Amino acid sequence: MKRLQQPAIQAADTVQACVAGISIAGRAQALTDALPTIQRCEAEYLELGPPGQLYRILPSQGVTPAIDAELMGVIYKNHFLRPGSPSRALYDRIRMAPEFGFCPMCGHRNVATVDHYLPQSRFPTLNLTPANLIPACSDCNKRKLATVAARAEDQTLHPYFDDLGNERWLIADIQPSTPPTVSFDVRAARAWDEVLTARVRNHFAVMGLAELYVAQTSSELADMSYGLEIIGATAGPVGIRQHLDAQFRSCQARDANSWKTALYEGLLNSDWFCEEGYGLIRNRHPANQVPIVLHLP
Repeated sequence: MKRLQQPAIQAADTVQACVAGISIAGRAQALTDALPTIQRCEAEYLELGPPGQLYRILPSQGVTPAIDAELMGVIYKNHFLRPGSPSRALYDRIRMAPEFGFCPMCGHRNVATVDHYLPQSRFPTLNLTPANLIPACSDCNKRKLATVAARAEDQTLHPYFDDLGNERWLIADIQPSTPPTVSFDVRAARAWDEVLTARVRNHFAVMGLAELYVAQTSSELADMSYGLEIIGATAGPVGIRQHLDAQFRSCQARDANSWKTALYEGLLNSDWFCEEGYGLIRNRHPANQVPIVLHLP
């Protein structure tokens, strides 16, 4: 997960922008009247978010007697994110916040939408709360769906509130085989407690990051194989290690715990891979794949 700065806008901003774009007078007035309730729920969210206790917020059927969950969904879809609406600029500011456009939930795919951390169908009072709106790729958005955590350990990570630190925690291990076998292991950082460790495990499972890393690492090894064979033929294991070290440092500079950083560090530290394993990537039976397993503590 990639940490993001919390949006510098509040629910009052999004509600007022939506009201400005609603031509149905009764609906606009109902949303205006609902603002105090929305702000109270926003205050609770901002209080419980930093300590990782959003699971304590109770679902509701609506915002006010005049705005149920279905109508709040219509307001979000038809007014807040509608192209050309007065509020669309606020939606786009949230969606475009991640550096290089990478989804903060998986750290790899491109942002394509905005996800409600607490789902809008169950928490309509938070539909327009910026702290509850997370830029995400389509896959992460779909995987999360409308699940609601019952315990702190069951929560996925929140990019605005959760900080995993800069200590290396995603590790890759290289095992001798033809082709090489790569396994990813999440090693709990010293600053993590048991709850955060459990949440990292849950986040990886819900977002399907193990499968994502399988596909990406297989492709990365295939792409580098020919170049490594050329380096190995001219500069030997020393040249291989120098090349991998440069790749590792470049990846680490951008993200200390990306799958690429872990992969290149694992390859760099494997004497077997630097001496002979690099030449076995392409020497595979057609039925073979690069097997990758993600182990979590």
